[in-house]
Amino acid sequence: LDALLASGLSTTAALRVLRQLTLERLAVLDCEQGASLAVITRSMTELAELALDHACRHAREELDSRHGAPQGPQGQPVQLWIIGMGKLGARELNVSSDIDLIYVYEHDGDTAGIEGGRGRISNHEYFARAVKAIYSLVGDTTEHGFVFRVDLALRPNGNSGPAAISLAALEEYLQ
Repeated sequence: LDALLASGLSTTAALRVLRQLTLERLAVLDCEQGASLAVITRSMTELAELALDHACRHAREELDSRHGAPQGPQGQPVQLWIIGMGKLGARELNVSSDIDLIYVYEHDGDTAGIEGGRGRISNHEYFARAVKAIYSLVGDTTEHGFVFRVDLALRPNGNSGPAAISLAALEEYLQ
């Protein structure tokens, strides 16, 4: 991924080209070297984890530059966790798997804003925008294809629930 980014590709293109290169390598390993299913599923799972990690960092950097970082009750940084469900959670992704995700952020509150508080938004809005940006980087189909199909239907309240949910709201939902 670093080499693709260094070659001048955008993050969106680099992630998709990385998927193509990974699929090509796995086809060779499978057809010519008889790679085990475990090698294939581990590789696809690691690709998903790398793509989501990079997309999350990229999305947060962009949002932080416009709205400041999200803050908790004592002004501490607020974490975002991407929970892999289904085959991703079991680390069993195959070459045609989608990824089932739940996005959970640590605390409600507001972002710090920039230059005297301008651009402040709620943490809920910040993380909803982060989810959209992550989806765009990983799930949208471009001229280079897609990285993974993304499914959020397993989140609390399914497709009618918010894209990202606070840890407190998740706990309440589960109780």
